[in-house]
Amino acid sequence: MPNAKTITNDSDIAARPKYYEPYGVEIASGNRAWVLAALMSAVALLSLAMLFFVRMQPPTIIRIGPTGEAVVLGKPGSGTQNNSAASGRDAFLDQAFVKRFLANYLNYSPANVDDRWASSLNMMTRNRRNETLKALAADNTRGKIDEEQIQSVFHLREIDPDPSDPLAFLIYGVKDVHHLTNGTEVTDHFVNEYRVRLIADRRSDVNPDGLWIADYSERPIDGERRDRILAAIDREITNQ
Repeated sequence: MPNAKTITNDSDIAARPKYYEPYGVEIASGNRAWVLAALMSAVALLSLAMLFFVRMQPPTIIRIGPTGEAVVLGKPGSGTQNNSAASGRDAFLDQAFVKRFLANYLNYSPANVDDRWASSLNMMTRNRRNETLKALAADNTRGKIDEEQIQSVFHLREIDPDPSDPLAFLIYGVKDVHHLTNGTEVTDHFVNEYRVRLIADRRSDVNPDGLWIADYSERPIDGERRDRILAAIDREITNQ
């Protein structure tokens, strides 16, 4: 009769599964590792595919306009653009730039004319500045200011956009010129039409406005138009 130990071992063997693996835990762990490795490989391949796709796309270029607006190049803008947006300028800022130029260029006295004219000349393009300096030197304008103690005060009456150019303005105003003649102070009133044309440029440390005075001219006004401008009120430009 077999002993109890032999009977117990036979019962254990009979209770085991038919396909019992003595290293099942290790095999299961290995299978999980292979599955995880396959998933990581798929993720890596997907990442490489996305990287390749992104690298094949053209870079996004954003242009910052003179007035600070951002425009993505190569993409159509939504809606229609007005004349100011089409020219890349802002009408209010343009007029403010023109007013600042006139306030420096047409308001001066012997004590501050050098600083005022330096500021206004630096607002001009290089060729416009050279032409202006040549004209002032040929007429000895700076010397006459000291000799006759000339003081100029400009009164802005009207400022309107020039219909022929979106970056040009027509300005109407009165320039009071006080000077000494034979020891007597005389005041002359010049009623003129001024035309100022701007040119837009990229903003920089040297030119934060992104604007230059490209052209400047003035001509006297006569007749009823002169009387009306002379009698009109100022438009807050005087900078004495």
